Amino acid sequence: MIKENNRILEVKNLSVSYGKKVAIKNVNFTLREKEILGFIGADGAGKSSTLHAIAGVVSFEGEIIYRGYIYHSPKEAEKIKNEISLMPQGLGLVLYDFLSVKEHFDFFRGLRGLKKDIEYETRLLKMAGLYEFQDRLARNLSGGMRQKLSLILSLLPRPKLLILDEPTTGVDPISRVELWNIVSEMRKEGMSAIISTAYMSEASKMDRLMLFDEGEIIAVGTSQELTDSIKDYTYEGEIESSKCFSFNKKTYCLEPLPLNKATPTLEGVFFVNALKKGKKPILIEVSKKDLKIPDIIVKAKCLTKKFGNFIADDCIDLELRKGEILGLLGANGAGKTTLIKMLLGLYPIDEGELYLLGKRIKSFEDRIELKSKIGYVSQKFSLYKDLTIKENLEYFGRMHSLDTKEIKEKIDKYSKMFGFEGYLNSFPKDVPLGINQRFSLAAALLHEPLVLFLDEPTSGVDTIARSVFWKLLRKLKNNLGISILITTHYMSEAEYCDRVVVLKRGKKIMDEEITKLHEMYPNMDFEEIFLKVYKEN
Repeated sequence: MIKENNRILEVKNLSVSYGKKVAIKNVNFTLREKEILGFIGADGAGKSSTLHAIAGVVSFEGEIIYRGYIYHSPKEAEKIKNEISLMPQGLGLVLYDFLSVKEHFDFFRGLRGLKKDIEYETRLLKMAGLYEFQDRLARNLSGGMRQKLSLILSLLPRPKLLILDEPTTGVDPISRVELWNIVSEMRKEGMSAIISTAYMSEASKMDRLMLFDEGEIIAVGTSQELTDSIKDYTYEGEIESSKCFSFNKKTYCLEPLPLNKATPTLEGVFFVNALKKGKKPILIEVSKKDLKIPDIIVKAKCLTKKFGNFIADDCIDLELRKGEILGLLGANGAGKTTLIKMLLGLYPIDEGELYLLGKRIKSFEDRIELKSKIGYVSQKFSLYKDLTIKENLEYFGRMHSLDTKEIKEKIDKYSKMFGFEGYLNSFPKDVPLGINQRFSLAAALLHEPLVLFLDEPTSGVDTIARSVFWKLLRKLKNNLGISILITTHYMSEAEYCDRVVVLKRGKKIMDEEITKLHEMYPNMDFEEIFLKVYKEN
């Protein structure tokens, strides 16, 4: 039990601004010994700015008290930085590609002026599962391994306060569990931690939560307290309404509905908060259209990809059918991205056969012929920051050889359909991530493809934007018959797929319909099913 009076950190009226932009305003909270405090919210909500102010790496207004020492600026924070470790956001952001795991320990030890402690360092490496990989270069580590290395490097000076900025974003569920095990182990030795995350499922691992939205804290409490606060507004099932939000088999509404009440989740707090602010859901309409689409869109037979002696994908069979949403899942380094790049022609196929839209792919010319039938949204959306959203769409339209009139008509059509009409003259860097997500999808649809490849399109996007995005995908599937292959690390999103394929170390270990999986594993959510299957194989 954490005692209220064992306070190690107090934040008073904290505000952070970047020029005229206010990132976070008038934040107040405390942190106790051995407590894990969670910051939950989307990108741009103010989490990182708050963490960086506490770590003493950005200027701020207000007052921070750490173990009785008061500081108001990064310069004043220098005196306590030997007791604080910050792990910034980004997969392996603090790592150097051409240093090995062992060389990183040597470098960071020297940087912090630490003496070598072989026993402690060995323990850290074994906790992270990196003991056998000490000679491997950082650039050859998977995303999950890079994050675990970054974490144990931040633990090297034995900090009293650990600050982790979205350490699990973009990391697979297996690596997320391992990262949390490391934090829990170090907490036993007296360490406190502030950890930000975009994954609601991680809330149960934290003692208290602070929910961030648009630069302010909208709720504070335990996970149970926060979900209890919205139980009167949470209903079973999904409906189309201008007064309610629906997502993941639940509907959130301030007005009474003739539906059964449902067990609330943390995601619901963001929906209810939006409703209380007077926000309304975006109702997206996708007109029905009969497209000539073959029954089998993609058929891969024993696709194999090697990098030297390393087999990234080992004899993968895969089939994507007409009007199907197929989720491609697996840990970082499982071979998902390599497989997609082979399907798209970004990597040559070493062994196996590939058929796209019924045509055997044997050459570059075969792919060029089918290019107009494929849409692709990369993880970072691949937008041109110096072009407005409208100019980006015009560029992509010309790239697909559309004429000026057709481009204008489609920009008007998709901007209204996807709800970003008011942002057409804005630059991508100035709009919310959810808007960039939707207009990236519009860019991929300009040439009317029959299949979409989406690589982690919802990573870092807020809960409400994710709900809109998935409704849009379902309507594209139902009304146009478009097939979609999507990768995601949000296991709750797998529920929106018709079928999932799971890869592990380059091999396919599961290929099954979601409904059948729930029949096979009753009373388990999909993340629990995924972890069970992954461990059993």
